[in-house]
Amino acid sequence: MPRAPFQFASALSTAADATRATEEAVEQVIATVGGPIDLAVVFVTPHHRQAFDEIREYLRLTLRPTIALGVSAGGVIGTGREVEDSAGLSLLVGNLPGAKLQPFTSDDLEQDWNNGPQGIRKFFASNVDGSLPNGVILFADPFSTPMTGVLPALTAALPGVPLIGGMASAAKQPNDNRLLFGDDIRTGGLIGLAVGGAARVDCTVSQGCRPIGKPMVITKAKRNVVFELGGRNALQVARDLLDGVTEEDRQLLQTTGWLVGRVIDEYKDRFGRGDFLIRQVIGIDPHAGYIAIGDAQVRVGQTIQFHVRDQRTAREDFSLLLEAQKLHRHDDDSGANVASPAGGLLFSCNGRGTHLFSEPSADATMVSQALGALPLAGFFAAGEIGPVGNDNFLHGHTASLAVIRQNA
Repeated sequence: MPRAPFQFASALSTAADATRATEEAVEQVIATVGGPIDLAVVFVTPHHRQAFDEIREYLRLTLRPTIALGVSAGGVIGTGREVEDSAGLSLLVGNLPGAKLQPFTSDDLEQDWNNGPQGIRKFFASNVDGSLPNGVILFADPFSTPMTGVLPALTAALPGVPLIGGMASAAKQPNDNRLLFGDDIRTGGLIGLAVGGAARVDCTVSQGCRPIGKPMVITKAKRNVVFELGGRNALQVARDLLDGVTEEDRQLLQTTGWLVGRVIDEYKDRFGRGDFLIRQVIGIDPHAGYIAIGDAQVRVGQTIQFHVRDQRTAREDFSLLLEAQKLHRHDDDSGANVASPAGGLLFSCNGRGTHLFSEPSADATMVSQALGALPLAGFFAAGEIGPVGNDNFLHGHTASLAVIRQNA
């Protein structure tokens, strides 16, 4: 007997009153999703932060979700719409028959961190029918969660499993963010959801950049400092590049800063879109000619290339990557039948939105143009989590999209 299809619904309310905003969102989704609600994910702006416990309770009484997750953020995202600098509440609910959903917190993993990748892997395998999840959604407080250590540990424990999500962004100081996990409201730490069984998570990570110049091999480096590129003084290479680019690119480099893309898979013959991990140039030594990059994994032998970012490039990059999402509609590489997108979560940098684009709701609009009226919720993050190649990273100025589909 065929399994019932996934059902998702989303809603976005801009009501200034938290109670009214929650009521409006629930009214919209409850009419669409029939049967039990397996998952409810809610994102709220700082205007509703103090009422997060009341929001949680209203969702519990009306929707009765098996799993409830939520985050406070500087702005929220819904289907085709983004809310910045004003009150907003975004809600996504889903009924996922046959899916294996495992919520967890950093507290659940604390004991396993000391046991290395095997310990962490055992935690997930023992809770999701003995197999690794198909994807993991992560939310975290940036003040209390060392993601530079967490992500490598989870990636080593869950090889090939995409991790995607975002950092809470509603606070300027510790303990002011809010994370909803079931019946609890937390002010720090990490919460997550391992997704497996009949559900798969397809990820799109748009870093919004384009390369300039040519790829170069690091020939001398220490920690995150590059001394030589192709046997030449690194800063002189950068200066030569500046002399040879267009006036438009020169202005971008001087106003938005220098970006470096590090190749993830060195075995490729050619490097294109999605092959680079983008990091900022965070310092130079004009006398010695050194360049410091915001990347702790710089080493001799790696290939890097300078990049620039602007709204035109960001739009082009995200739109092209979303075209690839449309190709997942029928069959994946393994030959398994895959349904159309059922629901989505979008994590966009708080430096995107109208800070980057000349019109509002750009990222949300691009998702709708590519994937139709996909039930979508998301937020503007203080750091976006997503895969590049087979590794998972914490990004900046990125749009990370998780599309949930149903495996046959």
